[in-house]
Amino acid sequence: MSKKFYSLLATIMLSLAVLVGCGNQDANTGTNENTAETAQTENAEEATENKENTEEKDAAKEENTEKEADSSTDEAAEITFWHAMGGGQGEALEKLVAEFEKENPNIKVNLQNQGNYGDLNQILVATMQSPNDLPTITQAYPDWMLQFEDANLVTDLTDMVNGENGIEDYEDILEGVRQEIEKDGKIMGLPFNKSTEVFWYNKTLFDELGLEVPTNYEELVEVSKKINEEKGIPGVGFDSLSNFYATYLHNKGVEMDENLDVASDESVEAVQYYLDGIKEGYFRIAGTDQYMSGPFANEQVGAYIGSNAGEVYVKDGVDGKFEYAAAPYPAESAVQQGTNIYMFDNADDAQKKAAFKFLKFLTSKESQIQFALDTGYMPARTSAIEDSTYSESDSAIAPILADATKNLYSRPLAPGSQQAYNDIGSVLEQILSNIQADVKAELEAFAPQYKADFAQ
Repeated sequence: MSKKFYSLLATIMLSLAVLVGCGNQDANTGTNENTAETAQTENAEEATENKENTEEKDAAKEENTEKEADSSTDEAAEITFWHAMGGGQGEALEKLVAEFEKENPNIKVNLQNQGNYGDLNQILVATMQSPNDLPTITQAYPDWMLQFEDANLVTDLTDMVNGENGIEDYEDILEGVRQEIEKDGKIMGLPFNKSTEVFWYNKTLFDELGLEVPTNYEELVEVSKKINEEKGIPGVGFDSLSNFYATYLHNKGVEMDENLDVASDESVEAVQYYLDGIKEGYFRIAGTDQYMSGPFANEQVGAYIGSNAGEVYVKDGVDGKFEYAAAPYPAESAVQQGTNIYMFDNADDAQKKAAFKFLKFLTSKESQIQFALDTGYMPARTSAIEDSTYSESDSAIAPILADATKNLYSRPLAPGSQQAYNDIGSVLEQILSNIQADVKAELEAFAPQYKADFAQ
């Protein structure tokens, strides 16, 4: 064949190869594009995920850095805390302190147990003459602090609470508790071991007799009479006679303060209410048992009104003999009681800053829940009471505490109020131990002493 023919044949074959290649490329175009698009999407998603992971790591790193920076910029300080927490309560406090010191290595909390409440009060009063020897912070009842506040020895915490590093959720603290720690628009302390009174009852007995839990003083009498009639034992007793008297009056619109006439109709009504129950056998007092949890556990009384913090004694005493339960105080309002923590003004700035950080930690939701579960005291925060960690815990108090703390009141504070409170308890025990007592005459005889208590 001629060269011309071979040249033409080569040209034709080359053209065919190009056409086949183009055809194959056109046939695979969709697949190639989808594959590329998928790869591009996967690469984009992977990049986004990597970016998010990096951002999360950076944020966590930044948060940790801020914490470390905050901790490192805190001036080292040692604070002293006087308290009266013993036994399991003291151990619960020590656990919280250890946790705080771990989070704040520059702060040392020097815990100093001063014995019981009476001992703590006495050493505080004795040390008042040498203010520089007072601790940084102390556990105390509010009436203890009145003379210290008058001497300008207690730190006003208002600016700290409302400041940049203050307590943003301060109003989450129960209103009845806040009323006690606030004075003339100032925040003078923060809550510590708080409690209220509840109705402890023998549920097994109540179910047997078909009794409803009482919600007011009239229903309390009806339930008590029914138990007495059916079982031959008193239906109910009150742990604290002083609390009974003050709370009964408060629910009648009368306050137990320096202006109270203890021989008034309302006062006589309160004492007569209890004495009538003693006479007829459906009420009783603790008497030589000191606390009603003992007679209750021994089935010598069907129910009693006492502190929610007494659950450990109820549980140990009952020890499975019957099923017990708790309900809110049978009236609209119940007293809130317990101590707060106060800061003394002799502390330097570094100590005050450290002490407030510690107080903020103690009053946090998490610490309130932990302390409540460890001790039986009630959380002082609404959010802590409602948190499932607490509300669903193994406690007869936890499920009912939200209702039991709806209308807490604080006792009026004035110099001598605690002495008057103690004296009314003694007078009531004297009257209720004598079913022939003339309530009006007894209270009239007590009136001068009551007035004198506030005049001290």
